[in-house]
Amino acid sequence: MNLAHILEDTARRNPAAPALIFGHETITYGDLIKRVKRLAGALAGLGLGEGSRVALLMRNVPEFIVSYYAVLSMGGTVVPLCYMCLAEEVEKIVCDCATDTLITNFEFDDVVKQLRASSCAQLTRIIVSDCPELEDVINYQKLMEEAPDDFSVVERKGGDVAVLLYAPTGAKVVRGCMLTHDNLRSNIEMVVEAAGFVPEDVFMGVLPFFAAYGQTVVMNASLCAGSRLVLQESFIPGEVLKAIQQEKVTVFCGVPTMYVYIINHPLIYQYDLSSVRLWICGGAPLNREIFERWNNELGFKILEGYGLTEASPAVTMQPKEGVLKPGSVGKPLSGIEVRIVSEEGHELESGEVGEVIIRGPNLMKGYFEKPEETAAALRDGWLYTGDMGYLDEDGYLYIVGRKKDLIIRGGFNIYPREIEEVLVSHPLITEAAVVGVPNKYLGEEVQAYVKLKPGSQLTEEQILEFCEEKLPYYKTPKFIKFVRSFKKDPSGQIVKDLIEE
Repeated sequence: MNLAHILEDTARRNPAAPALIFGHETITYGDLIKRVKRLAGALAGLGLGEGSRVALLMRNVPEFIVSYYAVLSMGGTVVPLCYMCLAEEVEKIVCDCATDTLITNFEFDDVVKQLRASSCAQLTRIIVSDCPELEDVINYQKLMEEAPDDFSVVERKGGDVAVLLYAPTGAKVVRGCMLTHDNLRSNIEMVVEAAGFVPEDVFMGVLPFFAAYGQTVVMNASLCAGSRLVLQESFIPGEVLKAIQQEKVTVFCGVPTMYVYIINHPLIYQYDLSSVRLWICGGAPLNREIFERWNNELGFKILEGYGLTEASPAVTMQPKEGVLKPGSVGKPLSGIEVRIVSEEGHELESGEVGEVIIRGPNLMKGYFEKPEETAAALRDGWLYTGDMGYLDEDGYLYIVGRKKDLIIRGGFNIYPREIEEVLVSHPLITEAAVVGVPNKYLGEEVQAYVKLKPGSQLTEEQILEFCEEKLPYYKTPKFIKFVRSFKKDPSGQIVKDLIEE
């Protein structure tokens, strides 16, 4: 079963329904599927077919969605590229997956030029939209104009790779997750069921579609449900608020950073946000202060979820009806099992912290051409996530940090998230990251990096005193470093390996 049938089935049911809103343009499902079929036929005419890997480098524009489903339709594998990455990082991914075809647009002409001059000799087809300056490329618009719109979807097996998604690692290596048609379809259906998405919903499409969260929970889920998707190329708080009010958005999915910027927007109370029935947060932990402010000041509740690229990505979500537990990322989606295990692999009781492992039809096939890393992550049908957490007596999951981020100070286990929560609760601190630094007597010591609110004159001594009042001695940071900004991955998580003082 080809994942492309999701869009085809929706278009067949209601071709006149609006699918995409992009600026002043409205694209119906009937028009969208025609564009997909044209491009699929054109790609097949270029010699692409089953198993061909095609890279996409675009923001959240209609061409991304058309290209995504066109590649799937003609039996290929989609390789979405992070448009926030440097050309060198794009080159690594293109070379790693040995793709010979790239679809992009005018915005990334500099990247295209660098790829041309790089060692990726196999990249022989570059299809570019709206970019007359580039030579020796295939014009996207012309390609579409010359192609018929009667292409039939190529059938694929459920275990065939549909999308090769490169998960952010914060390291110099690249690691592509092979997500199959069955992986993605099952996860999309889980999300649609859990959230209760319906054709009447209007989604805000501001999460980047090249990443798993935006791709599955927003783009694919909205098209599966037959809903309307409002595209935003970039996250500009004022523009997003304006679009929510104007288009009467009902579903907003974001990362913590977005919620922080929205609630701190100076004109927040001038916008009518009452149309939104679901505020969903994932990608990184949402600090308690923002959760409570959102609830108390705006009167809305945020439903946190948890996932990772290797799981297509959704694993858990706070139930939209019933008990909402602050600090939790909710309960496993239908068909997914979650366990907490010790270092030795023994299942732990509720309330005990250990590594989160998961099992379900949404787990990746493996890492592309990395058998050793695949074997380490996938064991006996379970994905070992590297995240540390615990389950409460009701089956709600709580994430306390990454296994690799665990700080061991004098024999005590310290999870950075707890300290980070305390730091950002200070009214003059906007963001914080806690790491362990070597100490010859204790093994490791706690160091915190903080970003202050503009104009703040908060000192290191004042921050330490604040922490001493709220944390036990062994968890209190011993060193405070100030930063102007944090580098983050596409899901909004601070990349601790890249922190610069």
